[in-house]
Amino acid sequence: MAGDWSPAAILPNLTSRAAIEGEIIALAPCDDPRVLAFRAAHPRFDLLISRFTDAFGVPLRPVVLILRDDAIPRQADVRPIASFRDVVALCTVPYGRSLASIYPDGGRRLSYADSFWLYPWMLGRDNEGLIASTFAFSGSHLVERFHGQSSPELPKERLTDVDKPLFNALLARWRRHYFGKRKSWPDRALFRSLNMAACAARLPAGFDVTLYDLGRMAALWVSAFEILAHPRRGKSGLSAVYPLLEGVPYLGPKIAQRRYSAYMNGKKPWQRRPLPCWLYGKLYKARCDFLHGNPVSHGTLNPHDLKDSIFWLAPALYRLALTGFLRLSFEHTTSRGGGPGKDAESVSYWRWAQFQRTIEDALLKTRP
Repeated sequence: MAGDWSPAAILPNLTSRAAIEGEIIALAPCDDPRVLAFRAAHPRFDLLISRFTDAFGVPLRPVVLILRDDAIPRQADVRPIASFRDVVALCTVPYGRSLASIYPDGGRRLSYADSFWLYPWMLGRDNEGLIASTFAFSGSHLVERFHGQSSPELPKERLTDVDKPLFNALLARWRRHYFGKRKSWPDRALFRSLNMAACAARLPAGFDVTLYDLGRMAALWVSAFEILAHPRRGKSGLSAVYPLLEGVPYLGPKIAQRRYSAYMNGKKPWQRRPLPCWLYGKLYKARCDFLHGNPVSHGTLNPHDLKDSIFWLAPALYRLALTGFLRLSFEHTTSRGGGPGKDAESVSYWRWAQFQRTIEDALLKTRP
C-alpha cells in the first residue's frame, strides 16, 4: 500500500486478529505491521499502547484506528474518521445481536456500539506528549504517568464477523461523500443516520438503567430510520420508512409475506405488510409513547407477542433499512440440478447471503 500510516485513536474495548480495511483508513490490531512500524519509529507511542489494562490491571491489546498519511492527515477533519467508526459499528452490532437471538447459549456477542469508543488521550503532533480535547476539557500530560483503561461497564470484545456486503457498500459511499467532488443528499442523509444509529446502539446506561433509558434509545433508533428515509422535501415518518423495508430483496418467503397489520397513524384497518414493518411499527409506537409522556410499562418495549424486546431487535431492523436504502442484492445462478452449485459464484453468493439470512432468521425467531 502506498504511503505511511499513523495512528489517530485507540479503541481499548476491542481486540482483533486482523485489520478492518478502508483503503486509506483501518481498524488494526496493535501488532499489525503498520502499527508496529509506527511503534518502532516512535517509542512514546509504543509505551502508550502498552499501558492499557482493564479495571483489574489485566493488560490489553487494543485496536488502533490508523490513517494513511498521504490521504488523511492525522490532524484532519474528524468527521470522516468518526463516520468510518460508525460504519464498522453498524456492520457488527446488528449481526452480533441477531446471532445472540438465534443462539442464546452461543456465548457473548459484540452487541453495543460503545465497544467502538475512541479513547480521548493520544500523542500530540510531536509524537512525544499526551493531549486530550473533548467538550468537557482540554489537557496534556506525560506518557510515563499514563494508565489507560477499557470501559468498566463493557467486556472486552473481539472484532470479528463484520457484515462484508454491507461494509463494502457503505465504504464506497464513505469514499464518495468525504473525498469525492460532489455532495449528494442521499449520502448526507446516510452518514447522518449512521451517526444517530451508532448512538442508539450504545448501552442505555450502566447498572442504573431504567425503563426510561430504554425508551430514549428507542427514540434515537426511530430518528435514525427517519433520517435515512427522509425525502429531503416533505416529511419523513412511517410512510417513508415502510417502503424501505418493503423494498428489501428478502431471502426467505416467510419474512416477506404481507400478513401483518403494521401500525399507522390513523384508524384501523391498517395495511398488511411484511414482518419487519410490523416490528418497526411497534418500535415507532413505543417511541411516541415515551417521548409524548404517555403511560408506559415493561410491555411497551417487551410486547407479549414477541420473544425479544423491540429495543434488542432495532439494530436488525436498521440493517434491513440500510439494505433497502442501498439496494443491496446479489445476482446469482444455480446448478442444473436446481440447488446451489459448487462453482465460485455460488460460494460467493452463500457468503454474501449469510448476513442477510441471519438478520431475517433472528426476526422470525422472535415470533412465538
